[in-house]
Amino acid sequence: KDLMKRILKEGSAIGAHSYTHEYSIYKSEQTYFDDLNKIEDYIKSVTGKTTKLVRFPGGSSNTISRHYATGIMKTLAADLEKKGYKYYDWNVSSGDAAGKLQPVETLVRNATGTKQEKAVILMHDTQVKTTTVEALPQIIKWYKDNGYKFSTLENTAVQSHQPINN
Repeated sequence: KDLMKRILKEGSAIGAHSYTHEYSIYKSEQTYFDDLNKIEDYIKSVTGKTTKLVRFPGGSSNTISRHYATGIMKTLAADLEKKGYKYYDWNVSSGDAAGKLQPVETLVRNATGTKQEKAVILMHDTQVKTTTVEALPQIIKWYKDNGYKFSTLENTAVQSHQPINN
């Protein structure tokens, strides 16, 4: 809770991802929005603020959702936009989502090996992803040294979407 408050105090943004991170949220629009509402309520209870930034578990291009409901991702993406949300995917991956802990050098190489003019990088902040935190200063330095500017997703026109596969 303290970290969420600090994130906002220091000028960053908080987006909603999932309360459960269980792919069964893709059973229906109702199960997805029940989960989204739960994480939104939690964010608001901690920070006093709401968010309209969303990233789907697995990204909008995930195919695991079709095991629960065919076409659900297209429906959810459209529903989110109708409700005033902006959903985001990544156009650069650090590779830290791989099953095992990735070496710092690998994460830095993956996250900085891009030709994207505007990068939205997939990285995970969990207790088991310790090398992600270690790699982050090098990644930030590389982007700064290469002329990139940092901003929150709510303060940019960038909206990175992957092709929806379900």
